Amino acid sequence: MEISFDSGTEYSGHGREKLCGDDLAAVSRADLRWYYFLGALRLTHAGVDIGPPWGWVPLFDAMYGLEQMMLFSQGGQGLGRIDFTENDESIDFELDRNSGSLRVVPSYLECAVACTVDEFVAAGREFIRRELGRVVSEYPSLAGNPHVQVLKRAVGLEESET
Repeated sequence: MEISFDSGTEYSGHGREKLCGDDLAAVSRADLRWYYFLGALRLTHAGVDIGPPWGWVPLFDAMYGLEQMMLFSQGGQGLGRIDFTENDESIDFELDRNSGSLRVVPSYLECAVACTVDEFVAAGREFIRRELGRVVSEYPSLAGNPHVQVLKRAVGLEESET
């Protein structure tokens, strides 16, 4: 599985990081999740892209959702679903605990993909690490945001790694 984020969509310039110039160290978790760093989320497996077909997904919403699905897929509590803040669409994650496989089913497409839990968790961690590194290098004040620090620890990053 490959998870990526296109921060160059026509909607990317509408994130508050571009419009408001806030001190990102003080932005709330909810605001980060809903109003900052808009773009297109891509989830691809075996050549099939099941990412949402719109370009205004907030990056932190995607990261928090993927982090929760990583926990869910490893047997943790959760609904097994990523809901999008900007509409009623979702991505369902169906876990087969016996085989260790994960079926990923978007509500907005007539297809699904399946992969191993280990493959999904590795792709999710790599995605979050890569994207945190990218946005923190572009907006250094994010490194001081306590919500960003919690997310970094959740994927095994040290403070100096972003």
